Amino acid sequence: MDKNILLLFLSDVKTKKVGDKVVISETRYENIAGEKTQITNESAVRYLLKDFPVDKVFVFASKKVRDTLLNVEGTPQTHLQYSLERLKKFLPDDDRYFVFDYNEDGSGEENLKSVAKMAGIIQKFVSDEKGVKLHVDLTGGMRHVNMMMLELTRLLEYSGLKIDKILYSNRDNNTETGRVEEIQNVYDLFQLMAGVEEFVNFGSVKALKNYYKGKKISEPLAKLLDAMKIFADAIKLCHYGQFNAAIENLHDAVKDFKPTDDIEDVLMNTFIARIRKDYADLIFPRQKDDLRIIRWCLDNDYLQQALILYTERIPEYLGEKGLITLNAAQTKNPNPFFYLFSKVESKGDNLDEGKKIFCKAVKRDALPAIRDKAFNFDEWLAALNRKLVPLNLNCPDNEDFRKQFETLAAVFQDPKLLLDLSSPELEPVRKIIDALDEELKAKQYGGQRVKILAKFFNNALVDDDVPDYFTGSGFMKYPKALKMHELLNEGAFGVSIPKEKFLSIVDKYFRIKDERNHSAHAREDYGELKTADRLRDFMHRALKEIQDALPAQ
Repeated sequence: MDKNILLLFLSDVKTKKVGDKVVISETRYENIAGEKTQITNESAVRYLLKDFPVDKVFVFASKKVRDTLLNVEGTPQTHLQYSLERLKKFLPDDDRYFVFDYNEDGSGEENLKSVAKMAGIIQKFVSDEKGVKLHVDLTGGMRHVNMMMLELTRLLEYSGLKIDKILYSNRDNNTETGRVEEIQNVYDLFQLMAGVEEFVNFGSVKALKNYYKGKKISEPLAKLLDAMKIFADAIKLCHYGQFNAAIENLHDAVKDFKPTDDIEDVLMNTFIARIRKDYADLIFPRQKDDLRIIRWCLDNDYLQQALILYTERIPEYLGEKGLITLNAAQTKNPNPFFYLFSKVESKGDNLDEGKKIFCKAVKRDALPAIRDKAFNFDEWLAALNRKLVPLNLNCPDNEDFRKQFETLAAVFQDPKLLLDLSSPELEPVRKIIDALDEELKAKQYGGQRVKILAKFFNNALVDDDVPDYFTGSGFMKYPKALKMHELLNEGAFGVSIPKEKFLSIVDKYFRIKDERNHSAHAREDYGELKTADRLRDFMHRALKEIQDALPAQ
């Protein structure tokens, strides 16, 4: 059986002078049978009792109603005492009432704490109950109280409590009559606002569906809501085939929305400009664009969808935009450019062999040697290149590459450099510092942190990871793109942009694909980009690099 609870802010008891006596003011409400009411909040309690029992009444009581005595004949009573006595005439039992002190002279922060504490009390009461409905009386209290009561109601709704009747007792002081009104439509406006905000920020229509449930809506509004739902489903399910229709539908529905005089149309019309503005980059012009869709997913925290779309669509996008060219036989594959990125094997092995030589030279020769003041980068690089010459490969001197080893050599010789992990002096080895961030921060002294570096180089750093941390110039500048580099050298495909720019795009693609694989396969180890902010920033830079490489329209 459902339980019903009521939240109210207690009004002071109204009095009037009759002759030389002060008496309680009374009001007859048209939709409440029986005797006149003597306190404002009594009307809400009696209105609810017409239809069902009220199991608990949560009362905010201000200092005024708690401390001020009524100036009427009889036993001296405060406004609170008299009000509870009156309410119990219709709803007896002391246990049905919970009174919470409210300090109207307190600061905004204190009042906010009152809201949070009352929310906790109500949540505790309903925690073991099912089917509890909260009703709210907005009649009593000071001018700012209505806003506070709405905030509390919203907070409780977000916590899972069902909100039912929102009441306001309208009273005519001249005739001393009134009417209790249900004003859920005013409260529902908050739900509509939250629904639009949810769609704008996250592409979700859950709150809007809840708001419009059971409401009669016009054809233009139905078309708009249907288009919003189709778009939301396409994003959530990441159904690429639906995107074009979803974007076209949303474009048309948003652009063509012409409200009727219906109240729901009038309300939605106040928000449509916000939707048009926030979705402009995505749905205008009226066609899908992979970069725009991925960028929208990133900006709206659909990171998994962004990863999927990036790894599945970018190879084809590069081909469709003419950045990659294939021969006629290759284009017979259903997804020829994706196939190129994921399936085609290189005929040669120079780059793979060169990578092994490079990794071995860094891990087994350079890293142990940088701890010795006698380490000479030029001699080490020359020895590396002598091994690469037979493969028609070399690692030219590169300022960033050189700086990595010089920085590590300085750190091993002066561990105090590791005390400030944000120091600009450490920028050349930032990827290594970031990878060991938590371990390094757990140690207080430079010497302890150097030991962590040494342990990483000796034990944790495997050959395949070396190019991720030590990016040389030439053939090793974009280690994740080695296979594509070799295929390009073999003439397996062509590119319409500078080779260096293409390899940079490909390198980022495979780094992002690796992040997607870590997530999709629920790996326990970390990927390169350990936080959502880093992933989002990296993918935005990757998208910009592709955008900048596209031919002018």
